[in-house]
Amino acid sequence: MSGYAKGGSMEEACKIFDETKKKHSRLSHVTYHTLIRGFCKLEHYDAAVNLLREMKDYGVHQNHDEYNKLIKSLCLKALDWEAAEKLREEMKENGLILNGRTTALINAVKELQEEGTSQEVTTAA
Repeated sequence: MSGYAKGGSMEEACKIFDETKKKHSRLSHVTYHTLIRGFCKLEHYDAAVNLLREMKDYGVHQNHDEYNKLIKSLCLKALDWEAAEKLREEMKENGLILNGRTTALINAVKELQEEGTSQEVTTAA
């Protein structure tokens, strides 16, 4: 599964994941982390967020690694600081703390977008 996910073959990775879920009552966070990284690599953020939610539903402990990967990908690739901010709030609710670098990244993307928006408004006027 890891090889497929690293290679971007998420359909194959998900087939193995689904078969594994049928055979085992509980999966490790490493299994989910592998798929979350694969989806982030392909910029399929909704699928990655859905897996994060599924972890909780299946009683798999979410840790800061999954959140960090998602938040960094949302900020660096999608420039979606709002979705990243929602995940940061969710982390807090779950008793997890985001590291300072990733928090700074969210703030930087937010500032850049706000600067771009204010420049567009000024230019349009």
